Amino acid sequence: MGVENIEKHSFWFSALKVWMQFWHSKIFYRKVVYVHREKVSLQDHLIFTANHQNALMDALAVEFSFKNQFVFVARSDIFKKKFIARILYFLKILPVYRIRDGYESLKKNEMIFKKTLDIIRNKNGFVILPEGNHAGFRRLRALKKGFARIAFQAEEASGFSLDIKIVPVGINYSNYENVRSDLLVVFGDSFSVSEFYEAYQSHPAKAYNQIKAKLSERLKPLMIHIDSPFYDAYDFFRKTYRNEACRQMALDSDDLYDRFKAEKEIIARLNRFETKEPEAMEKLADSVKEHVNLLRNMKLQDTKPVTALSLLGKKLLLLVTSPLFLYGYINNLFPWLITTLYPGKIKDPQFRSSVKFALSSLFFPLFYLIQTLVVFLLFHKPWLTLAYFVSLPLSAAIAWNYTKLFRKFVFGWRYVNRNIRKDPMLQKARKLYPELMTEMGRIFRNYK
Repeated sequence: MGVENIEKHSFWFSALKVWMQFWHSKIFYRKVVYVHREKVSLQDHLIFTANHQNALMDALAVEFSFKNQFVFVARSDIFKKKFIARILYFLKILPVYRIRDGYESLKKNEMIFKKTLDIIRNKNGFVILPEGNHAGFRRLRALKKGFARIAFQAEEASGFSLDIKIVPVGINYSNYENVRSDLLVVFGDSFSVSEFYEAYQSHPAKAYNQIKAKLSERLKPLMIHIDSPFYDAYDFFRKTYRNEACRQMALDSDDLYDRFKAEKEIIARLNRFETKEPEAMEKLADSVKEHVNLLRNMKLQDTKPVTALSLLGKKLLLLVTSPLFLYGYINNLFPWLITTLYPGKIKDPQFRSSVKFALSSLFFPLFYLIQTLVVFLLFHKPWLTLAYFVSLPLSAAIAWNYTKLFRKFVFGWRYVNRNIRKDPMLQKARKLYPELMTEMGRIFRNYK
């Protein structure tokens, strides 16, 4: 599969997609939910446009939403090595050249545009992330005009007969980096490029701005969008007040889409509060900052009370299950080290989850096969070999949950230790948190 036939259906790509989708949606993420996919008609000529916060994982979130073999674009500098370029073309990714890549390289965009036209005509589904680059903030940034230029030029080359639809897609992560976090993908109402034909034919730059404004307007309701100088305070209440907001709104706090609705409502009401009482919002944000700094200094996650009895229960459970943890840890050590150590060295945190995903999907099954083969060669017992193979993913899950329980125990121990000593920082944080929740409750009631 090369650039010349990237729009054609690929059997090998389909086979790879089955495996990668399984790993993505069943292993890497704890829960993946797609909302309003029924709004998308795959019989149309489509350009999917999603917010961009988490590198490759954003592209995968769209790719796994349908059975189509979507085609994506990425910056051209990652195509410099021929071997890497072949892999990217196989993965149905096209390069896009910018002025920073050299003026001469812009001529290559003509060939890329011709392939883009083939892709759209073939109804593959073309995916572009219009913010241009990723950033780990829950905010829609200014959109680039690349998607608009592609859409208009494709229509122009086809005599304005394609009726290309722009599909807005909101991608929402519970955590950008952590394995076993949650992913919510929300599809919005598509709109036709034809709405802007008249403006484009008389003033292309004006049409670009108009279509960007419409897409921005359509994307913001589909994602967590915090547009405030008090971003950290909004983000804090989005997480800490979510369950209470769900309760008041009669929503299910275990349902990802209901949680999303509650978070959007928290942000909306904080926006109204900030508009009406800016000084009070600034004071509240200062209190949130103080509380977060106290937790950070104490190396605690929250101030929820922890009793010595519950701590003892966790300790006993850790002791009883430690042999199972050791079995899982030893048998998953090598793929775990590869998956965690290298991504930890990457400076851009938004790339870490992408690397974790790629490495884990390759090395865990690879080492499982190697280790199973070794066991068979050592013992020559099929039933033992099969039992060992089945035990590997199960023991990995046990080791993972054991680690989570151990972390809770450590945080609990720190809390109990500080509580016994009547640590001033803990006492201050414990006093401050209910005050913050009370004030947020007032805001939520009064700024509907």
